[in-house]
Amino acid sequence: MFRIVLLLVVLPSFAAFANDYPTVERVDHVLTCMRLAGGQTIDNLYACSCEIDAIAEAVKFEDFSEARTYESYRRMPGEKGGLFRDSERGSEIVGRLDAARKDAKKRCFIGVKRNPAPSSTSSSE
Repeated sequence: MFRIVLLLVVLPSFAAFANDYPTVERVDHVLTCMRLAGGQTIDNLYACSCEIDAIAEAVKFEDFSEARTYESYRRMPGEKGGLFRDSERGSEIVGRLDAARKDAKKRCFIGVKRNPAPSSTSSSE
């Protein structure tokens, strides 16, 4: 019985670390996302935090980091950039990250403008 209880306590903690992203990566993603979504608002904070959490569920950090490297270096001109543009592995891993981003945007309502709460004061006098 003790072993079962111990497993139930230990296994969730291993799962939590299995696909965790470093805090700096999460913060960088959220700040960049908020800037692109229109600024630092509470709605953008929640949506962008949700987005990186959804991406982290779908893509291991090592793959995320590798895909971002391919994305960066594909823009390099000439033969050196060609190594990244023409890579089968790069296309596969960037494709997985793109799919995770699209899914996260749908799930987290990135860029969706919400209607402000109606004001209690009326402007008719």
